[in-house]
Amino acid sequence: MSLGAKSAKPRILDAAATAFATHGVDQTSIDNIAQALGATKGKIYHHFGSKGELVCAIRKHSVQLTLDRVSPYFEADTPPPKKFHAMAEAHVVAMISELAYHRVVVEEMRGSGTGSVTDSERQLRLEITALQSEYEDMFRSVLAAGIASGAFRDQDLSVTVRSFLMMLHAPIYWYQPRGPQNSQAIATQLADMALGAVAFPHTKNSVATPGE
Repeated sequence: MSLGAKSAKPRILDAAATAFATHGVDQTSIDNIAQALGATKGKIYHHFGSKGELVCAIRKHSVQLTLDRVSPYFEADTPPPKKFHAMAEAHVVAMISELAYHRVVVEEMRGSGTGSVTDSERQLRLEITALQSEYEDMFRSVLAAGIASGAFRDQDLSVTVRSFLMMLHAPIYWYQPRGPQNSQAIATQLADMALGAVAFPHTKNSVATPGE
């Protein structure tokens, strides 16, 4: 199997994320990833200067994938409770759909090391931080609108956003694929729980269930 020029980077990221998530970042070498791709490690180094850079690229891609899934619901012209619930559902779907990417992020948070940090890695980390801030700001904006409208409780936005996002991240740790219906049921349940943490009881009842 050879790497096409246009699809090389996405395919490398997919293969690396799967390998890292399955075997661990520290236990997986560039040779292992190249073998999985049917390519030479030189092909990988052509796109990523180091293993650490590859891990950072996976982390950045994980945030971008989630941002891309959730943004359309944020941009929709809907009341804050419905918008929040839809965004939360989309977030959980992203966690489940791109599970390998997000599990690599979790492993990195637990302290996996990839050696010294290069300039490219530093730049990627800055880009990751900017994307994460952009993502959290979408939820902060919806929460602020909900508080202003009287639909949501008045709570510290930063504490609230980071707390319910941790809950929405939960499938990363325990989810096992059982089909799309199971995935959607999990997404809806966690979105209901997140909404319950921020909304007044009468507000929760106004959010339509899937299929309505």
